[in-house]
This record gives sequence, C-alpha cells and structure tokens, in this order.
Amino acid sequence: MLGGMPAAAQALALALLTAAVPQSRPEPALIVVTPRAFVPALDAWLALRRADLPVVVDVLEEVLAAESGVDDAERVKRRLYARWRDGARYVLLVGDVGVVPIRSMVLDRVTEPAFDVAFYPCDLYYGDVAEQDGSFEDWNAAHDGHHAGYFGEVCGEKNKDGPIDLDQVDYLPELAVGRWPVRSFEEAARIARKTVAFSRARDATPPRTLFVHCDGWIDARPRLDRLGALIAPRHEVVRCYDGSADEPRDAAIAAQLARGTTFVFHAGHGDPGGFDRSLRAHTLLRATNFDTLPIVFSIGCSTAVIGPQAPYEAYLDVHGATHRGTNAGEVFRSHPPPPACRQPRPFDQTSIAERSLRESDGGAIAWIGCDTGAQPCALTLLDGFVEALARGDAPRLGDAWIAAIREYHARERLTELTPTADWYPPSIFFQGMKFVLLGDPSLEPGPATR
Repeated sequence: MLGGMPAAAQALALALLTAAVPQSRPEPALIVVTPRAFVPALDAWLALRRADLPVVVDVLEEVLAAESGVDDAERVKRRLYARWRDGARYVLLVGDVGVVPIRSMVLDRVTEPAFDVAFYPCDLYYGDVAEQDGSFEDWNAAHDGHHAGYFGEVCGEKNKDGPIDLDQVDYLPELAVGRWPVRSFEEAARIARKTVAFSRARDATPPRTLFVHCDGWIDARPRLDRLGALIAPRHEVVRCYDGSADEPRDAAIAAQLARGTTFVFHAGHGDPGGFDRSLRAHTLLRATNFDTLPIVFSIGCSTAVIGPQAPYEAYLDVHGATHRGTNAGEVFRSHPPPPACRQPRPFDQTSIAERSLRESDGGAIAWIGCDTGAQPCALTLLDGFVEALARGDAPRLGDAWIAAIREYHARERLTELTPTADWYPPSIFFQGMKFVLLGDPSLEPGPATR
C-alpha cells in the first residue's frame, strides 16, 4: 500500500494521475508513400532525413491491400489520416499520377460539350485529412447519384442556387503533401540525389531569392516589392522585372540561377512550357548548379500540370473506358464519368514543373504551381508563403505551404463566398485546390527559415 491506500485504490489513483498529465505529441514525422520498386532508389535520401526526422515508409502496394475505401485514392488517404493521428506532419508521394493515385476535384464549369463539368488533379485532398472535430474528411458530403463519384465539388459557375462548397470540404491541411512526379527507378534516384545535394549545401551560401514579373498580366510589382522587403533582412533579393514586351528573356534569369538561387517567385502568364516571354523549360533543364537548384513558386497558368484535365483532354475513366475529350470533338450528353485515380501514358500530361525535377540533374529542386488556369487571387497564396518565411516559423518547405493555404482560406474568406452572376467566386474558392507542391515537403530551404 502507498500512504495507507489499498492496492486497488492506489492503482486507480495512479491511473487518474497519468490521465491528467498531458501526453507529449510525438515529434512530427515524414511519411513516404512509394511503390516497392522505388524504395532502393531513396536510400541515401532516407538516411539523410532520418538524421533529423522520424520517417515512415509506406509501400504503396501494401497500403492499397490493407486499407478500405471507395477507390485507391481514398485508401491512401485513410492511411495518411491514421499516420496524422500518430503525429505525422509531412507526406511525400513518390510517383506521378500514373504511379501514385491522384484525386480530381470537380467544378461546374460552363462548357456545353463537357456537360458543364471539369475535373482537375488535386493533392490538397491528401493534405486535408480531418474535419475540425478530428474525424476523417472524405471530401464527398454530397453523394447522391453521380455525386457519389465526384469529390471536392465546387459550384457557382453554372449552378447558382446552392453553396459553392457542395462537398463541405474542410480545406485546411493537417499534412504538408509533396509529390515527386517520377515514372521510373532512375527518375526517383535522380530527384533523391538532387535533394540530398541541396540539403547538404544549404548552409554554404546565404539564401538568395529572385522575383520575376512579366508584363501582360496584372501589375503585381508593388506586391512583389513588399514581399521582397519582408525577407530582405535574411535573403539577398534580386528583381527581374520586365521593362518592355521583350524582357526579361530566359537567358537573363538563367544567369541569375547560375549564381545560385534559393527561391524563384514568379507572377505573370505561364503555360506548361514555362513563364511567358521568360524562363522556359529548355533553359532551366540545362542548369548546371547541381547543389543550388531553386525552389520555384509560380503564380502563372499551367506551369505545374501533372495530369489530364478531363473531360476536355483525353483520359481514362473510373470504369476503364478511354475518352478522347471535348478538345478532340467528344460530346458528353450526361455527367462525364470521373477520371481514374491513375492516368497512365498516353493520358498523362506534363509541364516545366515535372520536367525540372525528374528529367535532368539541373532544373529545380521543388516547384509550387497551378495545374490549370490561375487567377490573380492566387497572389494571396504567395503572400502567405513568403510571410511564413519572413517570420521564421516555417522551418521546412511544407510548413510554409501549409501556412500559405491556411492564410488563403482566411484572407479570401472562403467560407463566406456565395455564387454571383460572375464566374469568379468559385474560382476564388478552388484556387488553393489546383495548386500543387512538387518536391520534398520536409526540405529545409536554408538558414533563413530555420
């Protein structure tokens, strides 16, 4: 007995005391979801990460066999939800959309041949794993009829009577999700080598940030100037703004990258091949500064295309049927079947973002960008990202990305948006859903962010 208490009473008292003491949450962990065949390609990178983070490797084939769900994307998400409950913070998906499942969100975009439906690849689905009460977030609150197969539905462009957030998506990510868009062992090994080199060299030189602005879009230069001033105390800031319709050329930016650049922040028009009248894929892929490759954040259309935009482009649907897409003359007389969770070649699409990571030892080390059309409101994402860096409370790339999404959700007042006669409110809502992080979310960009 202790203090004259019977043994049973003592045991009860100790149990109550233990329950009353707050239990420390485990150190945030990195979860790696990868096909079994790619695991050996990651050895050196995994050893580096395990030196300062708990790392769990979830073999994709085992996850899909063990977890329940309506499809492979939900099975992966349910495993990530369980990992989050155990303390996970970062997730790296090793594989492009033909390898690791992707979820496509839905917009009621007014396009008659597509039956006013558009699908866009969306990795925020994997980051937003929980509702506010901690329960699993399935992104499928509306599931009658065709809605059962439509996840993350956003309305307001065609349908004006109901809410914009039809599926009641929580939106706020608990996990920082990045993707290495690789298709082979060799590509996985290349990105792993590049990331190890970047991590080992990050203390060698002070952080250097390049702001790129291209004419023809809205004038975002005052905004970029403000962001530059925020990080100037810790970063060397370089501005590459256009003075005419012919500048800046990609050669001018390439010269800056050759000096070693930590971040490139781009505002202006874009396309899958690069920045409009500016940095193009063929130039970026020739970069030779292997250990000082940049992290790129582009507020430009389609610089981070990762998969087909169904039903406009050719795609494989959930039933295994192929579609040539409305761009090639296909017409849908009813709701289009959603895309399959994997889009193998030839349906997969690519962009400068994917190519810059996987195709050469140059290019970029990570890329945040839009996988379809971007609007000026996306600058709020860039605001949140840079402000997190400036505050010093985002030690890793994924922390800054989570901050960006959460700031966007608050500042753009997504919960208050309602349909109008215009198409823009739903576009504001799903802006954060169509931006993706390609790269290692546990990457530490440098001394300025630690």
